[in-house]
Amino acid sequence: MKNLAGNLLLLFFSFAVVFVIGEVASRFIAPISPGPAILDLQGNRLTASYISPGQSFRITTPDFDAVTSITADGYRAPEAKENPEIIFIGDSFTYAQGVEDQQTFPAIYCKAKRMDCANLAVPGASTLYEIDRLERFLRKKRWSPNFVDLFFFTGNDFSDNLQAAERRSQGKDIAPLEVSPAAQAKKGLFQRIIETGLYYSNLLRVAYYKVLPMLRDNPQQSEDALNKALKITRSEFLRLDELSNIYAFSYRIFIVFPQHEIEQGVDKKIAERIQSISPAPVIPLGDLFRDDPGKYYFPTDGHFSVAGNKKLAEFLLQNYY
Repeated sequence: MKNLAGNLLLLFFSFAVVFVIGEVASRFIAPISPGPAILDLQGNRLTASYISPGQSFRITTPDFDAVTSITADGYRAPEAKENPEIIFIGDSFTYAQGVEDQQTFPAIYCKAKRMDCANLAVPGASTLYEIDRLERFLRKKRWSPNFVDLFFFTGNDFSDNLQAAERRSQGKDIAPLEVSPAAQAKKGLFQRIIETGLYYSNLLRVAYYKVLPMLRDNPQQSEDALNKALKITRSEFLRLDELSNIYAFSYRIFIVFPQHEIEQGVDKKIAERIQSISPAPVIPLGDLFRDDPGKYYFPTDGHFSVAGNKKLAEFLLQNYY
C-alpha cells in the first residue's frame, strides 16, 4: 500500500510539473484570452448586460481595459441626437469591444462626417438577432436612416446563425448570453467548472479551442454545416434587403475576418462563398489588414485594436458615403 501511495503521489507530482511547464509554454507560444470580464467603474465585478440602458462599465481582458457606455436607448455610445443618418449592425467587432467609446470605428467615422449615427451591434449576436434588433429600432423609434451597414464576422457568425436558427425553430429566445445575465446565471455546475478552468488556464484553452476541434473535425460534416449556415445567412441578407425597401435606406454588407484567416490566405475563398448567397455586392475587408494583421488585432483577445478600429474608419471615410 505504501508503494502504491508513493507511486500515485509521484505520478501526481509528475503530472503537476508537466502541466505547469505546459501552462507557461502555452502562454508564450499560443496565448488565448480567457474572455472578457465586466467591472463597474470602481473595479468591482459585475454580472451585467452589454446593452443595459444608461450604464457605463469597464470591459477587461489581458489585452485591454476599456470604459464602455450605453445610451438610454440601449446601444453603444455615442448617442444619436435625432434621427440617425447611418446605423451600424454586427457583433462584438462592430460593437468594438476592447476600445473606448470614441475609439470605435463607427464613432470615428461619424465624428469625421458630422453625422448622427447609431451603433446597434451586440457582442455574441447572430445575424438573425441583428436584423431583429434593427427592425425593432426602426419601428419603435420611427427612425429613417439613409444607410445601414452590416458587418458579418466569419469567425463565428456562421455557427451563431446555425444555433440561432435552431433555437428559433424550437420557439426559444435567440438573444446572445451577453445581453442576458439571468441566462448566464442558469448555467449548470459542470459548465461552470469547465468555464472556470478555461478562464484560469491558457493550456486548457489551447486544448479546448484548438486541439479538440481538429480531433473531431469531419470535412464532409463541416461542408454540410457551412452550406446550411450559408442558406440561413442568405435568408437574413434578404430580410435586410426587404427592410431597405420598406424603410427606404441603402445598405452595405462588409465581411470581417479573424486574424488567422487573413494570415492563412483563406479569406478570399470565404468571401466568394458569401458573395454567392448575397443579394448585393459584399465588401471583404481582408486586404485592408493584410500588410500587418498583428498590428490591427489584439494579440490574445482577437478583436480589432485601437489601430484596427482607426484603420477601418479611415477606409470607410475614404470610400463610402
